[in-house]
Amino acid sequence: MVLLRLDITECRFNLTKREVKGNKLVRKAKTGGAGGKEGTMLMGDIALDGSWYAKIGIGQPPQEIEMDLNMLASDFYVVKTSSQNGNGYDDFFSSSITKSPERPYPACTLPNDQFHFPTINTSVPLSFAYCRPQKFTRKTLGASGSILGLAASKHLAQTKSGSLIAQLVQNQVIERPVFSLMLINGGEGVLSIGGTGAPAVDMVVQQTKDELDRVGALERGEIPLAPVKEAAVAVQEGVRLTKRGRAHTQAVGIREANWRDGWDWSTVQGAEGWWQILMQGVWVDGSKVLQNQAVVVDINCPFILAPPLAAKAFYASISGSHPLPAPYSNFYVFPCLNPPTLHFEFGTKMTRFPVMRGGRGAEFSDVPGGRFSLGRLNNGSGYCVGSIVETRMGIKEERDEMMGGTRNELRTSIQRGGMGGNGMRDVWVIGEGFFRGVGAVFDLHEQRVGFRTY
Repeated sequence: MVLLRLDITECRFNLTKREVKGNKLVRKAKTGGAGGKEGTMLMGDIALDGSWYAKIGIGQPPQEIEMDLNMLASDFYVVKTSSQNGNGYDDFFSSSITKSPERPYPACTLPNDQFHFPTINTSVPLSFAYCRPQKFTRKTLGASGSILGLAASKHLAQTKSGSLIAQLVQNQVIERPVFSLMLINGGEGVLSIGGTGAPAVDMVVQQTKDELDRVGALERGEIPLAPVKEAAVAVQEGVRLTKRGRAHTQAVGIREANWRDGWDWSTVQGAEGWWQILMQGVWVDGSKVLQNQAVVVDINCPFILAPPLAAKAFYASISGSHPLPAPYSNFYVFPCLNPPTLHFEFGTKMTRFPVMRGGRGAEFSDVPGGRFSLGRLNNGSGYCVGSIVETRMGIKEERDEMMGGTRNELRTSIQRGGMGGNGMRDVWVIGEGFFRGVGAVFDLHEQRVGFRTY
């Protein structure tokens, strides 16, 4: 099961290629059904188990859809299939739709309709790619739904509709092209567009602290202060963020004046397209074991992926750890009674952020080996599987390219500037585990990522 999850995760990073555009190196979507995709389908998997999504309404009357977040693509599109699976939008039942003959992508039209966000009192007219898979493809049996592309660059766009965030800025619904992600626990969180969700979390934390202080005062026989009433807040365009297969609870984002404060920022680097930044250090039990590592941030990655040399160096610093034999050689085990204390170092302030600590309410209390563990190796075993997993992306794709094709085709690949493969060689992927207890804000205008603990 874990091998299948790893394969699915790595395939998501093999849907793009790198090209030189002007004086820059950029990422663009592959064509011809690369990475197991059909040639007429956009990047992104709808209703994939374990993915994070948010709900909005489209049309009049509003039809609720689930937007699957995708940090590796930049398009916003809606898919309607002949299947009963998923949560779809049907243009036939919307009285406010404005149709267009334009075709932004094969099997897609470009209508305009009213969007209803949970925290905005009025609807917003937006255009979007509305796709119906061709009947002879297997995609028509898939789930209906939507993909919300949150990649760092428009070079990954496959349609002409424009991203959701760019249209909200253009319509003056939000002031700045930023969004933030904060996970409350293993199944719920806050997505805030146009600002950050930090004040919402801070407000909940303060209210919880005040309530605990009151309970403690009552137990000591003291006279506690009156409970603090929840203050009225102006809600920013934040929506509930939930994970498939988990329970849902309400969460909101709040408008804050100084949204840049309290974050440690890192500048996006590498080929334009993904949220790739520099991790200055990896700390294990107070010792710095790695430094200056390139990382891609992707909340839908269920693991933290490390390139081979980095994974070996990392686990060499944990006493008693060792890799598993094939076919599980990507995974390492460590003594369950000796879980490491981890920190990743980011930003201009060189802040050490705790890893696998878990946010308030995280569901890790009964997992053997602590929050760093994926579970015991076997029933009754004293070893646990580590959640930092070795990835051979980049190396594997470059090897396959060199082994396939003729000598002339290989020479052509090298003459392209060594851009064979997916460009993920020696690059980490910071997945969902890092977001437990750490919030992130993504600034599309300044091309930077900010982190803070909560």
